[in-house]
Amino acid sequence: MLSEPLPPIIDADGHVVEPEATWADHLDSRFLDFVPRAVVEGDSFHFRSGALEGFRMHAHPESLASPREAGGRSGGLRSATGAADPASRLADMAVDRIVQSVIYPTYGLMIQGVQDPAAATALCRAVNDWIAEYCRHDPVHLRGVGVLPQTSPADAIAEARRCLEQLGMQGVWRRPERIPGTPALHDPGYEGLWSYLEEADRPFALHPGLNGLVPCDELRYRYDDHYGAMHAVHFPMEQMMGLTDMICFGILDRHPRLRVAFLETGASWALSLLHRLDEHLELFGFPERPKEKPSDQFRRQGFVSVEEVEPGLGAMLEAYPDSVLFASDYPHGDGVFPGSTADLIETDCLDEEARARVLYRNAQRFYSI
Repeated sequence: MLSEPLPPIIDADGHVVEPEATWADHLDSRFLDFVPRAVVEGDSFHFRSGALEGFRMHAHPESLASPREAGGRSGGLRSATGAADPASRLADMAVDRIVQSVIYPTYGLMIQGVQDPAAATALCRAVNDWIAEYCRHDPVHLRGVGVLPQTSPADAIAEARRCLEQLGMQGVWRRPERIPGTPALHDPGYEGLWSYLEEADRPFALHPGLNGLVPCDELRYRYDDHYGAMHAVHFPMEQMMGLTDMICFGILDRHPRLRVAFLETGASWALSLLHRLDEHLELFGFPERPKEKPSDQFRRQGFVSVEEVEPGLGAMLEAYPDSVLFASDYPHGDGVFPGSTADLIETDCLDEEARARVLYRNAQRFYSI
């Protein structure tokens, strides 16, 4: 039971579901064919963007904005109006005792499969413009994070500058995948981005998502397009590779003030991977010999997020007490509302110090709030 007043809660990874106005108001009409669209087929749907076709999902498009009830299945039709309306979102935040929400997109997770550089940048700009507009309703309690194009480092750096300096966003993010035709996360061209974020004291996040528009051919082949199987594997697999990229190719080591979060995958996976990376540094070495062990780099600069009290959370917090963030995933179908914060508030597995770190203090450190 709680023995002290509950600290203010920061939702480190909430979402909006971008409405049609995102594209109508903010996207150059030349690129409208690239906008991700839900195509309904009976009791299932898939996404389409230009010539790209995603896999079928046995649900309704409304599930993108329909959080599940605690203990229930994903895929309901009870849409949360806060997905696109900031005033409604603030009311929902109050229900779960959330003081501030950091906002990521939904359709913005689907545009990275677009290979045309001009179209990819235009789509990112449209998403970021709409999210900035959404957050301007209450910029104290709603903080946007800008999506970066993955087609080139130069485009990413330019959009990062625009997001932070013109749109007033709290940080920037991209997906962890190495998408065919785009540079690797460890490409030397990104050195300017890492240095800029260090200097600006703003964070960077890797955020996965499974929609079929961003290439995932090996998963589709291996699991015969079964969404549940692919979803279970995709998130931790991509974040493990993303963290390995940031560590093994020296990004965190060269940029010790760069803060990086690996979101929507839970926390405990990082504990074992960092142990393995420490071991592999000694066994085989990395492309660049770091000044510090991977675990020490992560302890200073790395973050992960949890939605509940997962197995191994206590051990993760013991090793990395300043690195675990609370995230609601509101209003997605695999997130819970109402009650997104209840498990972490009510558990006896966390003492008051750990609870304050997870619910507030660590997010404050990561986002410089």
